[in-house]
Amino acid sequence: MTAPDWVQPVLTGTFLVLAYRVVRTSGAGLRSAVAFMVVLNVGLLWTMWDDGPPWAVPAVIAVSLVAAVVNTVAAARTALERVERVDTARFRDLVEHVAGSDGPQVLGVCVTYTGALVLTAFGSDARPEGRQFHLPPGPDCPFCLVEDQIRGLLGAVDPLLGEYRRHLRAGSSRHLLVRRSSTEQPWTGRLRDRAYYRVPRRRPSCPVHDPLLGTP
Repeated sequence: MTAPDWVQPVLTGTFLVLAYRVVRTSGAGLRSAVAFMVVLNVGLLWTMWDDGPPWAVPAVIAVSLVAAVVNTVAAARTALERVERVDTARFRDLVEHVAGSDGPQVLGVCVTYTGALVLTAFGSDARPEGRQFHLPPGPDCPFCLVEDQIRGLLGAVDPLLGEYRRHLRAGSSRHLLVRRSSTEQPWTGRLRDRAYYRVPRRRPSCPVHDPLLGTP
């Protein structure tokens, strides 16, 4: 006894809907999630093309597109709910709070292409883990604020400061990550390599970074 023609496309579409949700809630990075879903879609659609009824491929494509849009919107809403806009004073208070909390601590700071400064802090239970804090473009030089964290947490002569400036000179605004396992351990830092972190074109005048970035 063979199953009706509609069973395989329905099961395939249901599986894709569940897969989109699982991938979205798994915490996987954007590139990994997109690559996985593309491969999964290609494999399942190839099976539909080979074994399914003529209407199966367009039907499954439609279901997949709807599921992709719904989960993309849901992911965007979740990301926006974790974002809090702050001013410079609040930004400094957050860093100070992280630095004074029990470990393990991870703090990330980067300047986006818009000129905004993004802080991601994973600290004690007193703060929601993974919340992002955005300092919109303003009168303060965002690169100076990043370098302040290097000096304050890693030391005034840490080589990461020179490395950060070398990347700025090349037009790349790297993501600073500093961490420590406990308050008894020193902070360690590194720069994340992301090609799309570019130096913003519009930024406040700065006597330190204007010459570095070739701004007259």
